[in-house]
Amino acid sequence: MSDTSTGKRYGLDQLKKTGGRGTVDLPVLAGFNMGSNTLNVTMTMATFRETSLVANEARMVSMGEGPDQIAQRQLLPDHAKKLALYILRGLLAGVKTRWTEEGKHLPDFLHDVLAELGEGPYQALQPFTANIRNIKAAELEFENTTAGIILHLHKLQKLYIVDGQHRLRGGEIVHEWLNTLLTNAKYPKKGLWIGDTQEVSAEEMEVWTAALNEFGTAFTVDVTVHLGLNAEQERQLFHDLNVLGKKPSSAQALAFDAANPVSKYVMERLVSDGFVHGLRMADAGHKKSGTKLEGPAIYRDDLVNTCAILFRGAFNQSGITPVDVIGSEDYADRFWAALAKQPGWGTLGWDKVTLLSLPTVLKAMAFLVRSFHNGEEARDRQAAHAKRDAIIDAVAVGEIDFNPSNPLWRVYLMSEADREAAFPGIENYITPDAIRRAYGVWDEDTKRLQLGPNTRDISRYMADLVRYQLRDIVGLDPRPGLVSLKKKMAAAEKERLAA
Repeated sequence: MSDTSTGKRYGLDQLKKTGGRGTVDLPVLAGFNMGSNTLNVTMTMATFRETSLVANEARMVSMGEGPDQIAQRQLLPDHAKKLALYILRGLLAGVKTRWTEEGKHLPDFLHDVLAELGEGPYQALQPFTANIRNIKAAELEFENTTAGIILHLHKLQKLYIVDGQHRLRGGEIVHEWLNTLLTNAKYPKKGLWIGDTQEVSAEEMEVWTAALNEFGTAFTVDVTVHLGLNAEQERQLFHDLNVLGKKPSSAQALAFDAANPVSKYVMERLVSDGFVHGLRMADAGHKKSGTKLEGPAIYRDDLVNTCAILFRGAFNQSGITPVDVIGSEDYADRFWAALAKQPGWGTLGWDKVTLLSLPTVLKAMAFLVRSFHNGEEARDRQAAHAKRDAIIDAVAVGEIDFNPSNPLWRVYLMSEADREAAFPGIENYITPDAIRRAYGVWDEDTKRLQLGPNTRDISRYMADLVRYQLRDIVGLDPRPGLVSLKKKMAAAEKERLAA
């Protein structure tokens, strides 16, 4: 470390050792993390991109390093893109705040993009963790200034990212996308946001230019820098940071997420009073935790996941954008209102009188109607939406009997001959016995159907039974994916017999 009282930095011999012609000047605070010296640094994301390096396999191989220098997992592009969208939303929120403080007019375009990206009440990027390899504290250069202690980081003194490579890549994606857009004055065909036309209007250029300026000047990140760790120590630190942490329960995470559009729909519209048409929503606990609900209720995570299926066909809300939800709220409202009209909804002992007390069955109904909302059967939107609404109307007037004693729900537990005798033509609607996952069991003593744990498959199986029930009332054909599956099975069997 240099003599901070004189402000002296380094001599020619030190410059030769660094191999660089300049430094990056960073304000720092000294830290001591469990007995080790650390530095706490704040810099712009743009500067962090220039000074950091990720020791994953691809980067180490490209640098000619051996496997012993790898200290990071491989990059997951989908995760990086999700973080890029989060960062873009944060940049635009920063532009909105800055322009509001300056009394500047906020164009409609800015409001529209933020609405589509899912503006939340607050956004921030968590700190990074990095390490400067092969260095001793005495080799770092500091200067005492009126603004505080400055670290003069040499060009070859790279910050190896221990935690945060996907956040870094997310920032790079945003920067590259904004640069391409502004350079060509056209929206890239693939990217973070697609305009109504490929051409970028003057108002849109103003917003995106401000976002890029925000990236370069007002988008700072905090970095905890460890000193002189080797690759083995970096791997251990990576493990401790990523494995030892305890995630919040699914229900609590959803309760705290006010930005995701599905959570917003649930909180602000579906259960604004804490109830789904009289059925209590529970935040605490989860079926997997062993915590039992007291009285009729539905866990928030089951409710949100059902809505995720309803809006997009996804079994959780991750990756769902406001575009998937905005404009579809009325359809979702009608769906829940129809279910709430079923006998026993939300009443004491409802688990004995209706299968709607089972989240798997709620998801089955969402899975069915969504196929005609914007799924694989919605290519002709007008005709598909007519069937979607007809399904909801049929449920509302009681065309489906959700009582566990209804033999329809035990079709998968019958022999092929028995179910064909009781429900002619049902073989066309259900998954063949040979490839079907475990469905569940019927408890004759309690008169209850106990479904298996494979929620995704069973939801489809249950939805197929509803299709059969409504085949004449609404005009529902077997599920397209099931039809394709049976054709493949038939072709494979034909090929086997010919062999």
